[in-house]
Amino acid sequence: MNFHFVFSNFWGFQAMAENARSTRLPRAGFRAVLGAAILVVASIFSSEHLTRAAEIQIQAAESMQPVKSANIRYAKGFSLEYDGDFKVLKVLSPWRDAKTTFTYILAPRGQKVTCMPPNAMVIEIPVRRMAASTSSCLPFLPMLHVEQTLVGFAGCKLVSTPEIALMIRQNQIAEIGSGGGMKISLNMEQLYAIQPEMVMVYGTGLPEYDHHPKLIEAGFKTVIFASYMEPTPLGRSEWIKFLAAFFDREAEAEEIFDEIAKRYEEQAAKVRDVAARPSVFCAAPYRGVMYVPGGKSYVARLIEDAGAGYLWADDTTSASSPLSVEHVIDRAKDADYWLDPDASRAMIELAGVDERFSVFKAFRTGQVYNNDAKVGPDGGNDFWETGEAKPDLILKDLISIFHPELLPSYRRTWYRQLPQHIEGER
Repeated sequence: MNFHFVFSNFWGFQAMAENARSTRLPRAGFRAVLGAAILVVASIFSSEHLTRAAEIQIQAAESMQPVKSANIRYAKGFSLEYDGDFKVLKVLSPWRDAKTTFTYILAPRGQKVTCMPPNAMVIEIPVRRMAASTSSCLPFLPMLHVEQTLVGFAGCKLVSTPEIALMIRQNQIAEIGSGGGMKISLNMEQLYAIQPEMVMVYGTGLPEYDHHPKLIEAGFKTVIFASYMEPTPLGRSEWIKFLAAFFDREAEAEEIFDEIAKRYEEQAAKVRDVAARPSVFCAAPYRGVMYVPGGKSYVARLIEDAGAGYLWADDTTSASSPLSVEHVIDRAKDADYWLDPDASRAMIELAGVDERFSVFKAFRTGQVYNNDAKVGPDGGNDFWETGEAKPDLILKDLISIFHPELLPSYRRTWYRQLPQHIEGER
């Protein structure tokens, strides 16, 4: 047997495998090359040499870096894994009842990815220019000190995050949308003009509202940001780690989130064993019905953690349900507090929506609170922007309402008690 040929070919194949690893191929690519080397050698070697080849393959596999998962403590809607220099970021729950997931391979700038999962999208990092159509990601940008990367946003007039709002006023961020609410449409010409390396959007699963299919078809690297699907306050806040992965800021995100979670848990611990838990309901009247959050919703969890009893706690859903006024009265007429009565600015306005509201004890005693203390001139509510990023402050707002003796001098950030009359109107 020509052992010189055998060994030269074996080490040649091993060199190919090492080269594959040095170019940071994802794990499947490296194993494919190394496996090919072993198969060729196996066709030539005797059983003794096969044993040696197998040992080499095992040693090579053991020397590879294991896949590491990021420390995600509360969020359920995404995962983040590290495979060598690459990051594998998955959106697991992009919208309600979704049958699909989204996978992003985050690759260091200039490095090629030759093997990846089907339908995965490669995005070079750190991202230098981004656009967005979801406000949920905005407060995380200044928290990570990467707000200057935002060059376009859909719905600029509704932005509440101070640093981003200032950049908009200084014309550093282009308006890329028109219309409002879920029906906002994107200005594709403007997007082509500003050339973002990534566009961050939300998804609904409804073709008439979703932007990502059209953006992907147009060639934009499009990322689904689905923090709104998280039913817990800390779960939504932990999406700072999702955003941080695109900027290599995971260490900063970990530190920021740990502090938020620590403060939240400390506040929740103060009221966990309170002797009296006041009864609370949330209901937003609209066109003859009242929208009530389910017992597994974000708001329900905040109320529970603030030391109160949510009257729909036995409901097993996380979405808001339209209920008749009679149904809500039947359950909540004796509740101590009423939260989030939609757009009503004062009790007199709320009374004008439906005269039956006077049946509620919370209405008669003036214990009605709305989360609109920080609403911009065009209607953007900071509660759903900065508040979602910093739930520890929302929790303090609610504790100060339900248990004012525990925070006697606290000044609330988003919640305010509805006055009898609108200021300046009598």
